Amino acid sequence: MTPQTASDDQPRLRVLSPERAQVIHEASLQVLKHVGYHMPVAEARESLAAAGARVDDEQVYIPERLVERALQTLRPVTLYNRLGEPVLPLAEGRVTFGALADTVFVRDPYTCSNRPYHKADQAWFTTLLDALPNIDYVQCVGQAVDVPSTMQTQEAVLQTVRHTTKPIWALPYDRRGLLDVLDCLEIVAGGRAKLREKPFMICVSVPAAPLYGTPENIEVLLTCAETETPVITYSCPALGGNSPCSVAGALVLCNADWLANVVIHQLKRPGAPLCTAGFTMQVMDMRSTLWSYCAPETFLAYAAVTDLAHWYGMPAWGLELCTDSPQLDAQAGAEMTSECIFAFLSGVEMVHNAGIIGAGKLCAAEGVVLADEIIGYTRTMLTLPEFEDEHLSEMVNLIAEASPMGEYIEHPHTLKHFRNMWYPQLFDRSMFDPMRKEQDADLVQRLNARARHLIETHSPSPLPDETLADLERLEASWHRRASNS
Repeated sequence: MTPQTASDDQPRLRVLSPERAQVIHEASLQVLKHVGYHMPVAEARESLAAAGARVDDEQVYIPERLVERALQTLRPVTLYNRLGEPVLPLAEGRVTFGALADTVFVRDPYTCSNRPYHKADQAWFTTLLDALPNIDYVQCVGQAVDVPSTMQTQEAVLQTVRHTTKPIWALPYDRRGLLDVLDCLEIVAGGRAKLREKPFMICVSVPAAPLYGTPENIEVLLTCAETETPVITYSCPALGGNSPCSVAGALVLCNADWLANVVIHQLKRPGAPLCTAGFTMQVMDMRSTLWSYCAPETFLAYAAVTDLAHWYGMPAWGLELCTDSPQLDAQAGAEMTSECIFAFLSGVEMVHNAGIIGAGKLCAAEGVVLADEIIGYTRTMLTLPEFEDEHLSEMVNLIAEASPMGEYIEHPHTLKHFRNMWYPQLFDRSMFDPMRKEQDADLVQRLNARARHLIETHSPSPLPDETLADLERLEASWHRRASNS
């Protein structure tokens, strides 16, 4: 592993050389050719067979030439916010962060207790994410206990788009859910053509396991291609669980899975927008069977995933900014900071699940506020200082002017530049007396206070009244359909 510099202001590290990435690619092609991919959707099987794949019942064996053809039609994707501004150019190598607005359980910021997630939580949590400056996109899955299963994604996206202008990452459970979501976003965008021109949602299609497509995820993938909706597709391997207990083995297996989904997607519509390459990577803890998001083995694995994605000329996806700890403690801070450092060093373009605690089980307002603080801290830490000749000459003159034992506090240069330093919102740098008996609020208390302040005072850019009325009519139609089914 050798540090690399991908730009003038950001240090990088590389785990995979181009030659090693080529070897992993070739091994993945062998897996697709000889092991194949489970394909339960007839339309996709017929498309693959017509293109030259071998089909045996629901198992499809994909030749190298189909993969290479699909890779040639991929194109960069830029995501917009709902105001029509380009805010997420995924082809430029910029590290970005997303946070999940809904999980099965939520830590209530007012009672500080854990409870099931409800539809009403989507509004305040999305408002908080909209307010945080280092969160670039908002994720919503649809996991509210008080929403019918057939309407989970629809309600999640509807509540999210009402309370943020940031791009939305959504995981529809099926084709119907995706089409409903697109109806919603077309109302906000002002029509289908405008949504295609300036998309502000990323759809997600996740197979059940590597090399095993489900009807739902394949139909979502095909529908994304058909409608030209930007999509991310990735599998979720756990070393020793549903993938080899080896980083190299998991890379080969899950890269083959990603390539198979690229072929399916691009056969449906060549050039349809596919956002990233990559996949998540966990370790299955054999003592507890927990899928560890923060095992140290995964950090270099994610750097390798990123190198492989960049070898394909694609933005990278996979790394998460979360913690296995079920509470906000020293472990949570250590794990989230380590992941954030590796995000910037590896150059992964899309980091997700910022602030989630308890190995993906629990969203907490305090967790995402902490993640936001860590991102700002780490971004500054890994931005290279200025060393240009002109700057150094200016510093020589400044030192000469101040003379030995000089002071710089009142110098115009200090007055001009001291605000460029990073100042914490929540980390404590205050002067203190070690002998003072009274205690200030600890970090978790400050995180909670900051979260509640933003929830109560931040006002996301509102949608027009006419748009809100149209969305209410659309939501009512979903409920009528659900009650009649």
